[in-house]
Amino acid sequence: MNHSYTVESATAVAQRNVPLFVAFRILFNARFYYPVFMILFLDFGITLEQFGLLNAVWAAAIVLLEVPSGALADLIGRRRLLVAAAGLMVVEMLLLCLVPVPSAWVFPVLLLNRIVSGAAEAFASGADEALAYDSLQAAGRSADWPRVLERLMQLGAVVTIAAMITGGLVYDPRPLNSVAATLGLPATLTAADTFRLPVWLTLGSAFGAVGVTIAMQEPPRDGPAPALGLLAPFRQTISTGGWILAQPLVLVVILAGVLCDQPIRQLLVVSSELYRQIEIPEPAFGLVGAGSALVSLLAAGPIRRLAMRTSAWRNFLVLIGVTLVGLVGTACFVPWWGVIFAMLLSLTMRMVVFLQSHYLNQVVGSDRRATVLSFRGLAVNVSYGLMSLAFAGAVAGVEAAGVTGGPLVPAGTTPEIAAFRLVVGLLPVFFFGTCSLFLVWASRAVHDRGPFCHAGGFGDEMKS
Repeated sequence: MNHSYTVESATAVAQRNVPLFVAFRILFNARFYYPVFMILFLDFGITLEQFGLLNAVWAAAIVLLEVPSGALADLIGRRRLLVAAAGLMVVEMLLLCLVPVPSAWVFPVLLLNRIVSGAAEAFASGADEALAYDSLQAAGRSADWPRVLERLMQLGAVVTIAAMITGGLVYDPRPLNSVAATLGLPATLTAADTFRLPVWLTLGSAFGAVGVTIAMQEPPRDGPAPALGLLAPFRQTISTGGWILAQPLVLVVILAGVLCDQPIRQLLVVSSELYRQIEIPEPAFGLVGAGSALVSLLAAGPIRRLAMRTSAWRNFLVLIGVTLVGLVGTACFVPWWGVIFAMLLSLTMRMVVFLQSHYLNQVVGSDRRATVLSFRGLAVNVSYGLMSLAFAGAVAGVEAAGVTGGPLVPAGTTPEIAAFRLVVGLLPVFFFGTCSLFLVWASRAVHDRGPFCHAGGFGDEMKS
């Protein structure tokens, strides 16, 4: 550790950075448009296939920038990357707020929005977590990390509840017109007037994120200052990539998260269409998101205890089982009650993030922490980009083939929606197959499964 830092100053830095990390993560993820994400983009006038392409571009931007930005954070400091991420979030929201509709600018601006958004995600990924964990470690409090994650999950759930309810309500002019009529004001708002209100609210969150990152302080670092240069981030990337490939424990943790994240993220992105198919009215979309957040709020403590008291291997099996139940239930498109499975998948996603953070930070040293966490994000987003392309291509292929019937497709369904429902029904089959292959590979890759069987994780003695 840098000896210019005393224990007292390191503690002061931790007390400053950890709450700011929680605030940044909450503000950066407080996206009021999430409950209507898919239909909001379609309201700009793009097609379902273009929506899939935009999401693939978003993932590609993250893929290209994720690991180099993590390496850069390890070399020049995490705070600088976080300030840049918050600034890019402001730009991405302004693009959605200001693009004229309808116009020839819509698709190019949305394309630029996805690129800027991907860059913001890449800059934040790994850097925020590394800054907070290193702050705790420098103060001798790394054991507090699970409680920080629990607190983040709880406060994030409260803010998400507010954001989901608000975003879903202000998107639809009818609730706003009802309020206006009650107050004796003109009730003349239309969908064209209100569909961008969730984006304007998210712009406010982006400005808040900028203020939080400026207030952060770079924590003390172990060892001498790294050598900088034009090629330094790439050398850091290659070095860390080789280290990950030599660590079966790290590989299994990253790939287990990818395995569960891939189908869940795809369904969450198209959740607004899923809700339509199970007869949830649009004004209630935000309530569904709020309900998912409430479940996460209640589950934060049990998830922390699961991480601390149960082995990693058993937790992976639990994740796989819960994900499969959620995918099968979602694919049945049960009117109204099907929302329970969507909420279950949302909770599982949060559990994946919690457990990956808990396990990876135990085995990664400060000098490569942000880079490894960025590799985790890279793996997630590469798989998501491929899944987005496959999902959009499968929907287009099934629609072109004229397949309009099946047990999941009611009579009178349009060809596009019929294809959508049929492809969603294939996700549990895909997940079961990939799970089977993963478990076979993991059993062979980790010859000594002892660390996976220890309650609470791998222990600091494995850190490298």
